[in-house]
Amino acid sequence: MKRLLAMLIVAGALTAAGQAATDPNLARAERMLGFVLENQADSLYSNMSDQVKSMVKPEQLSGIMQQLEPQTGSYRSHGAWEVQEIMGQPCYVSEVAFEKTSLGALVLFDPEGKMLGIQFVPLEAIKKQ
Repeated sequence: MKRLLAMLIVAGALTAAGQAATDPNLARAERMLGFVLENQADSLYSNMSDQVKSMVKPEQLSGIMQQLEPQTGSYRSHGAWEVQEIMGQPCYVSEVAFEKTSLGALVLFDPEGKMLGIQFVPLEAIKKQ
């Protein structure tokens, strides 16, 4: 029984590692959050889909963290990225810890890997039911 349990745990870990290795959007989501944290609006903008670029200017992406911090406190850390299907679309989510609270980071990409959006949402919005 212990041997079977150990094999299942290893298989689960390998499946998760395989998913990370085969889904480049997991790394892209990490980069997008990094751009937000470092206030690199131009880098964030350059990774957006053309459709989104037509609706947003780079300067509108500047200072996202500065807007959040009065309510959340300073950024502390974030967890591993997961893929969740929301309304039939794969979304990349991570729990982000701030000084006063935690929020979910949600990043969405088009089929070519260009970002369609990034937002911070209440944790309940990304917690699996």
